[in-house]
Amino acid sequence: MGKHIVSVGDLVLDVILPVSLPVQPGVHQESPLRRLEPGGAGNFMIAARRMGVSVSAAGAVGADTFGTLILEALSAEGVDVSCVVREPGSTSTLVIVVTDQQSGEHTFLGNYGQGPDVAYPPALDAIIARADALFVQGYTLSEHRVVTMARRAIERARQVGVPVMLDVGPFMAYVSPDLKAWAVAQSAVLLMTEDEVPLVAEGQSGPGAWSATLAKGPGLLVIKRGAAGCTLVTGEGAEEVPGFSVPVTDTVGAGDCFDAAFLAGLLHGLPYRQCARLANAMGAAVVQRVGAGRNAPTCADVLALLEKAGEGIDYPC
Repeated sequence: MGKHIVSVGDLVLDVILPVSLPVQPGVHQESPLRRLEPGGAGNFMIAARRMGVSVSAAGAVGADTFGTLILEALSAEGVDVSCVVREPGSTSTLVIVVTDQQSGEHTFLGNYGQGPDVAYPPALDAIIARADALFVQGYTLSEHRVVTMARRAIERARQVGVPVMLDVGPFMAYVSPDLKAWAVAQSAVLLMTEDEVPLVAEGQSGPGAWSATLAKGPGLLVIKRGAAGCTLVTGEGAEEVPGFSVPVTDTVGAGDCFDAAFLAGLLHGLPYRQCARLANAMGAAVVQRVGAGRNAPTCADVLALLEKAGEGIDYPC
C-alpha cells in the first residue's frame, strides 16, 4: 500500500525571477525567465509526489487568480486539494522570489494572504485517520486564518496515532511561546536549520539545546546544514550525515524538498541515516535547478545522484 502524508497550511504562489544581486535603485535588469510555482508547502508536496507518496493538502488560498493557479498546479501533480478552503473575498499569499544564479543566493518579497479564519473541513478528520503522517511548517502556526485548523488537525493526528512532522522554519519566531511549546510537544520529528534551533530551545543552540528539545517530546531532530548535509539527533546521540558536492544554481525550496525525501524514506521504513542520505541527495538535486515547485527532481533523479556517489538505497520509486 502506498504511503500518504497530509500537509497543513503554507499554501503560497512563488513568482521566481532570476537577477544579479544586489538589486539597486535606478539600475534596471532584465530577468532571463519567470516561473509561477506553488511555493512553501507546495515545494514539499510536489517533491513528495515525485517520491511516490500520496499527498493531501489542507489550508487556505484566496478567492483570486493566484489561489486558482496554486490549486491547479497542485492538482495537476496529483495532490488532493479537497480540504483547501477559499473564503469569499480572501486573498492568496504571493511571494516574489529574487534569485541570483551566480551566487545561489535569494531573497523573498512577500504579500501575505488575508481573509477570515477558515472552518475546519468536515472531511479532514477521516483523511488524517487514513494518513501515515501529518506535516506542518512553522509558517502555518503564524498563518492566522488557519491556526485553529492546524491545531485541530494536529490534535486529530495525535488522537488516531498519526505521527506529526514539524519543520520549524524562520517564521516560528512569530509564533506565541505557548503555541510553539505545544506544537513541539506534539511532534515526533522536528526538522530545522541550526539557525532555527534557538526558536524552539529558548534561545539556546548546540548539543545542549538539542537535548533540551528532545526532552519536550520529539524522538528525532533533523538539523539541516545545506551542502554539509545534516545532523540526526536522538536520545542515543548525534550523527553527522554528509551532503553532496554539486554546483549550486538556486537554493529556493531545497529545505522543503529535503523534508519530503526524508519523510518519504521514513515512511518506507528506511533507517534514519538512509533517510538522511536520500534527503541530502534530493537537496543536492534541486539546488542545481532554478526554483522548486514543479521543477522538483524526480525519484529517479535522486537515486541517480546517489548511484553516482557509489551509494545504493533500496527505495521504491
